[in-house]
Amino acid sequence: MDVTIDKKLKDLWKLQQIDSRLDNLRAVLGELPMEVADLEDDIAGLQTRVSNITEEIGELNHEISNKKNAIKDFQRLIEKYDEQLNNIKNSREYDAINKEKEIAGLEILSAEKRMREFGRHIEMKEELLGNTQNALDSRNQDLEFKKAELTEIEKENAEEIEKIMVERAAADAKLDPRMHRAYHRIRGNVRNGIAVASIMRSSCGGCFSKIPSQRHSEIRAHYRIVDCENCGRILVDQAITGIAAMVEEKVEKTTRRKMRLTTK
Repeated sequence: MDVTIDKKLKDLWKLQQIDSRLDNLRAVLGELPMEVADLEDDIAGLQTRVSNITEEIGELNHEISNKKNAIKDFQRLIEKYDEQLNNIKNSREYDAINKEKEIAGLEILSAEKRMREFGRHIEMKEELLGNTQNALDSRNQDLEFKKAELTEIEKENAEEIEKIMVERAAADAKLDPRMHRAYHRIRGNVRNGIAVASIMRSSCGGCFSKIPSQRHSEIRAHYRIVDCENCGRILVDQAITGIAAMVEEKVEKTTRRKMRLTTK
């Protein structure tokens, strides 16, 4: 048996076990981090919408203010025309002034119509603003609750994760650069984070595809590192994982328990 390969496999397996423990602890958080991130995105979008609607209402109010000022200007013009009508010299001047007065009156009617339209737009915008603000308030409440829940779970697991991270740093440092790269590349490419898989019933413990007999023999021989032909995971046998020893220990404990019950 190649001791160097044997040690590399054991170091890889140990690191995998540590990472799996970390993955399980982080899985306790479930969807919370994603939910928090989604809520933050929703809130940012709603805040932008509130800001835009508020700005649109401000612009409409500004337009109404402009129309009011325009109406005042036209009203002053009409008053001026009325004064001029008192000093007309001929019918042509009379007709011209009345024409200008009529145009000013139409401008006032147009401005009043536009003000009513702006008013209706403002009512719709204010209703939309209210609904958007309610949605924003609701999202903020949800975010506050989710963040508190996430913080509590993180606090509960922080100490254990910190201890495991120290253990992980030591295990990670034992890998040579090539093994380190291979391990993290495989782990990043597989769905469940298992880069080093044990053999289970002559199958890969990662993808469960059958391992050919020849390849199985090479894995047991420990003369080189063998990967799964189907998923690319590094494969290790029971001599590395210690599964056989655990099974034997369980069998022995069960046997001793049965013996005690029999003697009673």
